[in-house]
This record gives sequence, structure tokens and C-alpha cells, in this order.
Amino acid sequence: MSAVLSTSAPVNHSLALLVANAASQIAPVWPLDQAIAVNPWWPKRANAFASVCAEQQLLAGTDCLMSANWYLSQWQQQISAIHLQQALDESHSSLSQDEAVAALRHQHTLPRWKRLCELLTEHSQDNDTLPWQQLILQQLSQFLALYHQYPERFAVATDSPDHLYQSWLSVVRQDKGLRVLTGTNLLPLFDTLPDCKNTLLAELENWLTQWCPSEQSRLAYFEALLQSISGWAGWQSWLDWQKQLQGEHGHKAVCQLLYMLLGWDWVLWQFSCRQPNVVKPILAELQQQAEQYHAMQQHTKQLLSARQLWQRALEISVQTPLLRQLQQAQQQLQPELSKSSGTASTPVLQAAFCIDVRSEPMRRALEKQHPAIQTLGFAGFFGLPLAYQAPDSTLTRPQLPGLFAPAITVTQIRPEPATLTRQPLLGWKQSFDTASSSLGMVEAAGPVKLISLIKKAFFRPAPHHALNKHLDDSPWQLIKQNQALSIEEQAELCAAILSAMGLKLNLAPTVLLFGHGSQSCNNPHAAALDCGACGGQTGEVNVKVLAQLLNDSQVRTALAQHHNIVIPAETRFYGAMHHTTTDALQVFQAPEQTEWLSWLDAASKQARTQRATQFSDAPQQASGLAAFFANRSRDWAQLRPEWGLANNAAFVVAPRELTQTLDLQGRCFLHDYNADNDTDFALLNTIMTAPMVVTNWINLQYYASVVAPEKYGSGNKLLHNVVGGHIGVFEGNGGDLRNGLSWQSVHDGQKLRHQPVRLSVIIAAPARAISDIIAKAPDVAALVNNQWLWLFQLDANGQLQQWQPQGWQQVKL
Repeated sequence: MSAVLSTSAPVNHSLALLVANAASQIAPVWPLDQAIAVNPWWPKRANAFASVCAEQQLLAGTDCLMSANWYLSQWQQQISAIHLQQALDESHSSLSQDEAVAALRHQHTLPRWKRLCELLTEHSQDNDTLPWQQLILQQLSQFLALYHQYPERFAVATDSPDHLYQSWLSVVRQDKGLRVLTGTNLLPLFDTLPDCKNTLLAELENWLTQWCPSEQSRLAYFEALLQSISGWAGWQSWLDWQKQLQGEHGHKAVCQLLYMLLGWDWVLWQFSCRQPNVVKPILAELQQQAEQYHAMQQHTKQLLSARQLWQRALEISVQTPLLRQLQQAQQQLQPELSKSSGTASTPVLQAAFCIDVRSEPMRRALEKQHPAIQTLGFAGFFGLPLAYQAPDSTLTRPQLPGLFAPAITVTQIRPEPATLTRQPLLGWKQSFDTASSSLGMVEAAGPVKLISLIKKAFFRPAPHHALNKHLDDSPWQLIKQNQALSIEEQAELCAAILSAMGLKLNLAPTVLLFGHGSQSCNNPHAAALDCGACGGQTGEVNVKVLAQLLNDSQVRTALAQHHNIVIPAETRFYGAMHHTTTDALQVFQAPEQTEWLSWLDAASKQARTQRATQFSDAPQQASGLAAFFANRSRDWAQLRPEWGLANNAAFVVAPRELTQTLDLQGRCFLHDYNADNDTDFALLNTIMTAPMVVTNWINLQYYASVVAPEKYGSGNKLLHNVVGGHIGVFEGNGGDLRNGLSWQSVHDGQKLRHQPVRLSVIIAAPARAISDIIAKAPDVAALVNNQWLWLFQLDANGQLQQWQPQGWQQVKL
């Protein structure tokens, strides 16, 4: 092949667009300190779930369904003949049940797109060197870790739009270790790689024309490259996501990674051309799979159809009992509502919890302490679009869902801080994290670290959330566009929140705003157990800020004057926390003596008793459960401090009266909603376009970590090494960046703790209102029409309908 073209080569716009399109197909992955659950197929939501499963199998070698043997193990256990038959009927399959069972037993070899490096490895005569695909992964992964941890090391101009690609070139052109690992000198070939990405694309155009002429197959080729290093691609996509939240467009960071992968392929192709007996069969195979890509995809989809059917049967087996519960509850509720006088009594206590599934058992436990306690379910960031800025810091962290950019910055107003007395020790500790750390310093630190390990093993100090260590009861200042929020702006914010929560009227004397957070030690993924609605943080900041706003007399006056919302003088709002690892309920600035504090203690005890059934080593006596869960939170060697959102299965949008008598086993997100109070269905629109999307992300993160742990899970916690302080983890000392949940988060060592089912969403609202929102919201339409979740409508008489692309269909239970 020819050498490098002129650096002034024109841009191939069609190829550049395909590169950008491939880059757009990678879902973002948040860093460890902001870890939130993400639907790994979110960019593909416009395509049917079954089609994406086939595509992922073909391009990434990733199975998006459980194995045939696993589904067989569920037959006549979780999945009954009724469930299987319903799945057959729903899919209009001509198979009998026996044939469906037989289809699982007939194993198939699934096709997969092979990249150039894989074909080159297969045709190589040297079996003593590292496979090319493994070498590329190792080289790029180690470079990316170095680049993102020490960006100052790279001399390429930082204002260059191709800084990452050009920095990689500066490294790989000098990497003499490649010769040791490959047995050949590739450095002269890397020297021929263009510094300009446009020139690289021009070079590639001539090569791609030989074997990959169609846009569809070229896009598949580009995405297959990105899927080969999807962990780092997810990190690059997160960088792009942050830029997009600030108003920038495109997927530049992922494109930079793709240019590096294309550079590697271009070098390997030139290397192959030196071996005529190798290059001809490789070119023939590349041509064949490019020409047959569409047919291969359809064939793969057909081979997966039997397992798709069984996946649906599994989901029906989970949906049916829940739908029956809700239907019966609604039918029993109607006569009671018709008998009521229509005048609601004032609650003695109101407690608003995040819709997180872990709050469902706690809400039930609290409601049992007094018949006049009212609990509510609302997104845990409480509608505050905040970023928190710690005192004496310019850095901020988001406290809202990852879908949105913060509009307000909050910080605490404090006196002048005291001088830090332990700064020398802090400097000593930080020195181990720098690139210049000497081996002698590390050796000398051994005894110090040993003492630390002994203290952690035997004394187990109570964990504190490091991200919140600066928080206290100081007042908050809210800043928007460098200006403090006026009283009118604060009141407007509060009015929207109270309206969305249904708290405009009939307020209790005490209103508790419960955020939530997890407690664990030595856990790089601790943020993943915190509040996803708060950006992978605890909800402490949000509830403290909202409580201050709602207790402010000037804000209350403005609420009454401009928004017709009157907060009684005796009503007091308290920020509070549900600590999910220990099930402790903490109230900030609580009164010293009040009856409702005892209700919280009793609710905690009851919730612990129910949750103890999840742990085989939990004590039998309820009195020992508080210490049992506290010890789990303090144990630095504990792999499973809690189960988080494992086994989530449904999102119920309905009045609390509907679910109050039901034990939903901590599997449901509960969002309070009363359609009678939402005349224009603006609140329903917000719920379906925001919390419903977030629950879809959570659900499919857990689903993906179970069905494809090697791709969408982070592997074994015991082998994790943190990369770049917060970027992610390696499993061991290298390989791709591992994203998703660890295996210990979804499996207890004997069985799965998360049932891999797509989310069922049940909304108690008029079918027409739901349909109108689907018609106006493309993302919602994509999720419900392409079977990324299952949507049901529950009417006032207890009748259920399921959404299908062709319209609503009656559900028969």
C-alpha cells in the first residue's frame, strides 16, 4: 500500500460522518466518585431490543440474553406453562410449548464480526507472541490511563482538537516494548501515520473501498472497533456527555479513540501487506463479512429468537403477580373512596422518600407506626437542579440526575476556617499518589500502612461519607449565573417542588425530607450505592437546602402572595437521611424530645428485620440486627455491604393509597401521583420523561451486569485496581476499563440476587394522556415502542392495558 498522503488532503465528509455516527453509539459511563447506573444501550434506544441484541452479538461478541441452559433451569420453576404460552401468543409464534423447549436444547454457534487484528492473529504462524487484539487493548488502555491521570506529561498543544490522538502518536512511535511483545518492529509503520485525522481518513478511504464499500458495513466496522475497548469508550463518551450538557455538540472524545483504533488497523494492514500469503485470505474474509453483514445480522436475530421468547416468558412471570396485586388493590380502593367524605384529615407526620426501591420497605414500616403518618415517593434530588461547592473550593459536584446540567450552585456560609493542623500528614499521604513517588518512600510507608490495616480490621471506626465531610448545619447560599437567588426565585422553585410532590395543601406539623446514602468501607464503587437522582451522591445536600428554603419566612410569604401556597406557621420541614446499609433514619437539627423520633426508630427496626432475610449470616434476634448491619458498613473487607437496587423490576406511578397495603418486596420504584390533581398532565409528562428514564437506566444496568458480566459488569471486586484516582477500575493490572456492577453486587456466591427482567412501568392515569406524552416525547416513544421496558395503564376500575406500538391492548389476568 502507499505511504502517507499529503497532510492537506481534503476531508472525506461521508467517512467523518460515519466515524461520528459510530461514536454516538457508545453510552457514557460516569466516574467512580459520581457513579450512576446507565442503560448501556441507551444510544440504541431507537432500535428494537431484539435487533440490538443481534447487533451486539455480531459486533461485540456479547450476549444480551441469559444462556439457553439458564432459561431451561427456570422452566416449571419461575416460568410456568401459562407464562410461556402468553409469550408465544404475544409474539404470534407458531411454536408449540414443546417446540419452544426443544428450541432451547438445540445449541447454535452464533456468528461474529472479526476485526483485522483477530484475522491476523488467526493467520499468524507465530504462537509465542501476544495475540494482536490483546496487544492493542493493552497498549491503548495503558496509554489512556496515563493520559487521563497525567495530562501534563504530553507536550502536544493542549488547544489542539486532536490532542488525544496526537498524544497517542507521540507515545506509540517511541514504544520499543512493542517489538518485544510482537517480535517485529512496527515503529517505522507508526511513523507513517498522519498527525492529521483528516489525512488518516483519506488514507483509509482507499483501503476501505477494497473490502467495505457500503456505509452500513463501514459503520459496523467502526463500531466493532469501539466495542473492542468499550470500557474506555464509555469514559470518553462521558467526557462528551459533559460537553453536551454545556451546550457543545458532537462526540469528539470518542472519535479520538476511534482514530487511534483506526491507526492501529492501518499499521496492521501495512504489516499484513508484507506477507502475501497472509494478506490475501484476510482481505477475502473482510470482504465476505462486509458483503454479508445485513444477512448475518438477520441470521443472528433468528438464532436468538428462541431465547427472546423465553426472556419474555420470564418477564411475564414477574409481571403477572404484580399486576394482579395492583388490580385487586384498585378494585378494593374504589368503594372506599366513594364512601369517604372527600375531606382529608391532616397527617401527624409526612415523610418524603426517594423513589429508590430501598425506600419501599421503609415506607411501609414507617406507616405502620401511626395511622395518620403519610409517606410520599419523589425523585431523591427533590427537584433541585444543584451543584454543590465545598467551602474554600472552586470545584463543584452535581447533585441531580446525569441527564441534566445543574442550574444552581449551593455552598454553605461559614466563618473564616481554622488553619488545618494536619497538613504535613496529608501531604505525606498524597505523595504516594504522585508519579514522582520513590520506591524508598513506598518502602518506608509499609509499617505505617500496616498499622492502618490493623486498626481497620479490629477497631472498625464508623464510616463517614468522604464527599460530605465538610457538611454541617450552616446556612446555605444559592447562586445562579453569579447572582444570589432572590426570594421570588426561591419561592418559584419551592412552588414547583411542592406542586410536584402534592404538598400544596394539608401539610402536617412535621414534614421530613429523606434523602438517602449508603455506608461502606474500602469500596471504590460506593457512589453506585448512593442516590442516582443526586448524581451518585447522597441526598444530604438537597434535603438540607430544601428544608432551609421551605422554613424561610420570607419564602413562605412569597409562596402565599405569588403562588397561592400557604404553609401553616406550625409546619416545620426537616432534612433527613435514610442510611440504606444500616436502615437508620437520621434527622438533621431534630428537636430533642418528640414522639415521632420513636416512630423512626421503630420503623428502622422493622425494616431491618425484613431485610435480614436477604443475609444468611444475619442473627435471629431482632436486637442484634442493628449491630449486624453497622458492622457490614464498617468492614473494610466486606464485598457485599448491601444489595443496593438489585432485583428491581417495576416502576409504579400512582397514589400511595393504591400500594399502601401491598408488600412489594423492595422491587418497585414508587412515585406518588394523582391524576385528578394534574389537570394538564404536565406532572405526568415530567415523570415519564425524567424519573421513568432514570429507572430504565437503573434497571438495564443491573440487567446488563447479569446477562453479560464480562462486558457490562466490572468483574471481581477482589481484583479491582482503581485507575486515575476516580476514572474506573481495572480487573487485575490491565485490560480494558471495567464498567458496570461487580459480580458480587448481583450474585451472592450461590445464586443470582438480581432477576434479569426489563422494567415494567404501571401508570394510574388516563390512557389518552399517556398516549399523548408518548407521541410528543421521542425518547419515551423509543423506550416503549422498542421494548426497552413494558408500559401498562391502570384505570379507576382496576382495568389494565398494555402499550403496544399499534396501540393499547387489554390485559387479561
